[in-house]
Amino acid sequence: MLTTRQENILNLIVEGYVDTATPLPSDTLARHPELGVSPATVRSEVAVLEEQGYIARLHTSAGSMPTDKAYRFYVVNLEDNELPLEAYVGYNGKRRLTEAQRDLEEWARVAAAILSNIVGNMAIATFPRATESRIRHVEIVWLQEVLALVIVVLEHGRLRRQLIRFDTPPDHMDFERSTNRIRHVIEGHTKREIDSLELVLSPTEHILLDTTQDILSEEDTGVYHHHYLDGLRNLLMQPEFEEHDLVRPVVEAVEDGSLAQAILDEVPPEGVSVKVVIGHENKDNVLQPLSLVVAQYGIPGEVVGAIGAIGPTRMQYSRTISGVRAMTAVMNEMAEGVLNY
Repeated sequence: MLTTRQENILNLIVEGYVDTATPLPSDTLARHPELGVSPATVRSEVAVLEEQGYIARLHTSAGSMPTDKAYRFYVVNLEDNELPLEAYVGYNGKRRLTEAQRDLEEWARVAAAILSNIVGNMAIATFPRATESRIRHVEIVWLQEVLALVIVVLEHGRLRRQLIRFDTPPDHMDFERSTNRIRHVIEGHTKREIDSLELVLSPTEHILLDTTQDILSEEDTGVYHHHYLDGLRNLLMQPEFEEHDLVRPVVEAVEDGSLAQAILDEVPPEGVSVKVVIGHENKDNVLQPLSLVVAQYGIPGEVVGAIGAIGPTRMQYSRTISGVRAMTAVMNEMAEGVLNY
């Protein structure tokens, strides 16, 4: 349990280190008008904070640097001092999102770019997706004797294609009948609804239905997989990444997709406005030098997506949390338009 004075000193250390990326000497802290105590008193309190794991120092006389524990304390005790949404997203940002609303890939790209600019770090946004995929239309095209192409158009405009290879060439008339029947059975339905049907199917119909069901399963289990990252340059310009040994793992993780997947694995469930994961609280090693602020947006139970910011543990938490909340609120409003598309 920290005293009020220790809390004040710890908050000054966190805020000072966030601003300067340099350890704060006790003498500098003692000159702060909020404290009004001697350097000796500050040094004594700093020693307590170090003993309790809130700060680290390279040696006894060195300045103080906050640990992950200090950042967590700081975030838990942040006051709710968000700026109005317009101050964060702005008219131009809302206009850009509105213009991109019918192109889901562009919408995610614009959202990530806006948030990256707000927080001065890297941002991620996923496409808004139905929580349960529904087939709008299906086409099954016979390409060769034993090869067909299934084209599935899902609600909200997503298109999936998959090849089917038959063991033996199907009869042309049988193939036409089978494709027409399967189209009639599955269009307008979800996987769960199709599973509930009691159907007697021919071998060709079984193959066609199983293929479309596989597509729906992949879509439903991969709700956050389709994403856009923006602001890698912002992240790598931070002082923490002056050492090339830290840059390489981050760049490699961005290129192979593991960074995005680790971030999206932290998306909070419905009902949690924003999730903050700091440093070694991250389960994935690649994220442990970083902090995340991530949220889910959309219409609960109908269409959802994720948006978040990624930076060093020395990020501006107040601005980042407020920025993510602002973007989430704007995208919640706009998700209704995606649902009705």
